[in-house]
Amino acid sequence: MTSSSLTGHLHTALDSSMSERARVEAAFDRHSSTTYRYVVVRVGGDRHLADDLMQQLWLQCIGSETVAIPDDRLEFWFKAIAKNLLRSHWRTARNRPTHLPIADPGLASELAAKLTAEEMPAAELERREVRDQLLLALTALPTFEQELVVGYYFRDRTHAELAELLGISARSVEGRLYRARQALRQELLGLRL
Repeated sequence: MTSSSLTGHLHTALDSSMSERARVEAAFDRHSSTTYRYVVVRVGGDRHLADDLMQQLWLQCIGSETVAIPDDRLEFWFKAIAKNLLRSHWRTARNRPTHLPIADPGLASELAAKLTAEEMPAAELERREVRDQLLLALTALPTFEQELVVGYYFRDRTHAELAELLGISARSVEGRLYRARQALRQELLGLRL
């Protein structure tokens, strides 16, 4: 192998590595706010701890081999790393605070049934246990679904407003909102202790 062909291979490898890092950075930028919410909810609102865990997440992401992960799966990969970091943190901390939201599969199943059968009464949403289950499930959803659910149900945006905000048609909002509710319901059903 000549020195010029060796140099060419090195430049190709470096270019490939740089483009892969840029791809991960762009995906991290797109999904960092929802991943951060995912972490903040699971550390009981401790933003300093959440910031530390997000920094660890970032370091793991840029230090990992991600070529095999398609762009549409990177958000799930970020949340999987976050979940592992949270488990590791609580395992080493040994004294998980009691005020943190903890999955309650029974209550979560009741909420999932209410989501499809009826409107959720405001008094029900005021209960801390109910809010905790909804937050755990909601923050596990992908970014787009979170934006739809939060925008429509918690910020009282219309279909037309959401369509303009998200760059899709109002008719499309209906279908995607339905699928987002179903995804939220599945997350509630899948909550584990």
